[in-house]
Amino acid sequence: MISRKIAALTFIILFILLGLMHGACGQHLMHHNSSPLTKPGNEIFGTIQEVVQKLEADPNTDWSKVNLEALRQHLLDMKAFTEEVSVISKEPISQGIQITVQPESQRAVGALKKLFSMHPAMLKQEKGWDMKTVKVDDNWKITCTSETKTEVAKIRALGYIGLLAEGAHHQRHHWMIATGQMNRK
Repeated sequence: MISRKIAALTFIILFILLGLMHGACGQHLMHHNSSPLTKPGNEIFGTIQEVVQKLEADPNTDWSKVNLEALRQHLLDMKAFTEEVSVISKEPISQGIQITVQPESQRAVGALKKLFSMHPAMLKQEKGWDMKTVKVDDNWKITCTSETKTEVAKIRALGYIGLLAEGAHHQRHHWMIATGQMNRK
């Protein structure tokens, strides 16, 4: 199986090299790759495109476990809790902040529920911050505090979206979803 893949890759590389050296095929490839643009036009699409490129570059990719639809759904949830939520209030409290947010769509309702089942633990692990969330009627009350006095101003400045963006776990989480290492629920 591996020798067939190597033979196929060798054939493709030879074909491309010959095409580049001789005429129309080479000109077509040069024009095709000459765009000054680098962005795919949509962040969700771009993230998935990057994942596909990384998966294709890894000869050990287990394609039977790849789940790009799960990643797409997760990224749509992220879009919803970013764009389809209103910040109702943001109040400083002792050692941190209390924020009230209201989801503006059914997608955002579900996205916040999933988010708040995981993100507080990640903030605790990565930053040492305590995030508590509680659903009150249609709104969510979020409190985030730190025992470290120098972190309090940062927590207050980050506010709702900054607290969600905080941490280095997002890309790892996306990779795990895409490669089937984590079920999205």
